[in-house]
This record gives sequence, structure tokens and C-alpha cells, in this order.
Amino acid sequence: MALSGNGAPEGENLYHVVFTTSHLPKDVNAQIEKVRVCGSYTTLPAAKAAAHRTLFEAGYEREWFDDYETNEQDFIAHKVKRRTGLCVLAKAPDGTTFRVSVATTPNTLGLKGGDDHKVHQDLYHVVQTNILYAEDDTGEEREHNVEGTFTSYEEARKFASQVLLAPEDGITKESFETYDEAGPDEKDCGFGENVVVHAVGKNGENYLVSVLKGQEMESVRLAEAAMRIRSA
Repeated sequence: MALSGNGAPEGENLYHVVFTTSHLPKDVNAQIEKVRVCGSYTTLPAAKAAAHRTLFEAGYEREWFDDYETNEQDFIAHKVKRRTGLCVLAKAPDGTTFRVSVATTPNTLGLKGGDDHKVHQDLYHVVQTNILYAEDDTGEEREHNVEGTFTSYEEARKFASQVLLAPEDGITKESFETYDEAGPDEKDCGFGENVVVHAVGKNGENYLVSVLKGQEMESVRLAEAAMRIRSA
């Protein structure tokens, strides 16, 4: 039986390449972060290799970054707090931070990878973002977790509506200070593109739940090129 690279049989888990760009703008109401899932794989080595190619396939060059780190010791030296799955951490001259990481989820749908171990079909990912105001009151410090992967938007959206809730444990919408959810015909609830749930806990914890369609690197490259033109 083939193994995925971390001891698990190939196909038991999915390994998702998560690409985030974040920047603290002068306008505090502006979007400061964009999250993409740029491919899902059935082996960890294939996902890690893709993660290390991501910035270059997005159209960037190594010389463009002030900092470009790819190993655990450098992450530790720079006091990076969330290192789990992190493959690349880079910072641009304008202060934009790029993170490429690999997130692992159970392959509950039994999805198959091609010869390159990549899943070649449309996927929709439910991503929970925790905004860590306790670490940084600007809201720039965030952690992301891929909670589930689906082959249709409808199934992903249904799952997303329940991610923060656990009625069997007494956690309902009323357990939160505020709980905002997109309507049936809406793709966001007013707290960012693709964010379908936003909640604030009783102690001020902020949560965002998004439904993200997996992106091919060509579309990412074009989007990043357009972003560079606008910011030039």
C-alpha cells in the first residue's frame, strides 16, 4: 500500500495548499487578507512541492521579496507563532505578507488524485478563520482551518452553516454575542468576499466561515498580476 508521506495510506487524507496574502491598509475597514485554496492532493510530498512552487507560479520572483523563508528554523528565529503546515513565509517591500501552508483533512469523499496526486475536479472548501485580537488588536493576526471539502457549493454551504454550532453541547447561535449568516441567495454576509458566517463570542472572539472554490494557479497568477498593476 502506497503511503502519503506522513505514514497515512495514500488517499486517506487530503492535503490542501492554502495561499494567504495579508496587508494592513490605512483604511481600517478595507479587506486586509485574501485566502485561496490552490490545489488538493492525496499525498503530503506532492502538496508540499506544490506549496513551494505557489508564489513563483503566481508570477512572483524570489528577488521581489525582502524576506523569503522556507524552513522551520527560520520560522522559529522570526518568532512565527503559527507554524503548523507552514511551507513558505515571504514579505514584500510594501509590507504585504505571503503565507503558503498545507492543511490536512480526512478524505471523507474518497476523492482520487491523478498521476501527479492532485485532485482534478472542482472542489469547495469550508474555511474557518479565527481573528486573534488577543495577540494583535489590529486584527491582522489570524489562523485558518480547512474544516471540510465538498464537490458542490450547496453541500459546502450547508456544512458551513453548522461549523460554529454544536447543539448537542449547548452551542447555538444564541451562544454568541453576535451571529451573522448570509441569506439563502447570498454568497456573503457583509464581512468579506465568500464569508457566509461571522460570529463574535461572549469574550470578544471573532470567527469567519468562508466557502472557497479551489483555484487553479493560472487564475491566481492573473489575479495577482492585476493586483500588482493596481498597487503600482
